[in-house]
Amino acid sequence: MGPEPEKSFRPWVAWLIASVWAAVALVVLIAVRIHPATTADISVNTRKIAFRTNATHLLQAGDHAQLLISGVSAVQIRFGVEQPIRLDSKILRATSLNAEGDSLASCSFYQVRSGGFDVRGPAVITLQLSEGEQTKAFSLRTHGEISDELSSLPAQPGLPSAFECRGLRVLGKQIGTVEGAFYPQGGDTVFLSTSSDARLDSSIGQHSSVGDTQIPILGELRFSEVEPRSSGEKSVLLEPAAEISFDKTNKKVTLKPADLLVVTPKSDFYLRQLKVTDGIHLSLYGKVRDVRTGAGANAMATVLPSAFDQADSATRLLGAIVALTGVVLGILEKMGLLGRK
Repeated sequence: MGPEPEKSFRPWVAWLIASVWAAVALVVLIAVRIHPATTADISVNTRKIAFRTNATHLLQAGDHAQLLISGVSAVQIRFGVEQPIRLDSKILRATSLNAEGDSLASCSFYQVRSGGFDVRGPAVITLQLSEGEQTKAFSLRTHGEISDELSSLPAQPGLPSAFECRGLRVLGKQIGTVEGAFYPQGGDTVFLSTSSDARLDSSIGQHSSVGDTQIPILGELRFSEVEPRSSGEKSVLLEPAAEISFDKTNKKVTLKPADLLVVTPKSDFYLRQLKVTDGIHLSLYGKVRDVRTGAGANAMATVLPSAFDQADSATRLLGAIVALTGVVLGILEKMGLLGRK
């Protein structure tokens, strides 16, 4: 028998192999440009945060040297023993006080312990450090009704345990100022509720702290504020630098304090821990749709890992390309479609 005739290389074979590589390259290019939702772990220190939540309770119990509440809709005080209460120029001795207010009414309480704030329905909360304070102080604004139960603490030298309210109605009459002292040994109770828009300003007790855990976040978090004069967006981040890591990758991002930061949750996103000290220290965790940061509002870019980054391993993907090409060549050789010299 004569030698086997040489089989020529078919042009379509080269096109097939080139198409395989082109398809894989296209898939990789698309994967690099797409940033699917993923789970983020964010640590940040800020002087201000605003968020929407459906949490039913905010902030753990803590002592307050002074607690000023604006927008008081109702207040009830129960004294352990009969106490004098000043209603404008009149003195009333009583073991209890019931009063009503509105969005303009306010109360200041001194040396009290708060049980935390109950929230009635979804609310928008803004928590901010108070500027120019030597002691730990913060303000909390709510767009949504809240309530709290306070208990008076024992009076200390230079720190009376007392209260003062303005703009309340007592026994159906409008009273300009209501003020009095709690029992010196403490133990009196105060229940209060607010209007739908209220503000709380607190100076935290020397040996107390304010914090919370597991607060659901329902909307976008924007760590910035608008500067009134220029209408420009300014960062509210503080040292230490914010850090962002992603569960499915080894990617870790460290921000600069002057950077802007925007977090867009997707689902099951939580303010895992909040603590007010030299700043508002936050630990955030959950699935995010996007995380953007930048030096300015017009220079924001996503730091979310790409679909390629989130693959189990880029090495495995590249290995799959080589293996796929080898399989194709092997099949073609068995079919006798590859030419021989």
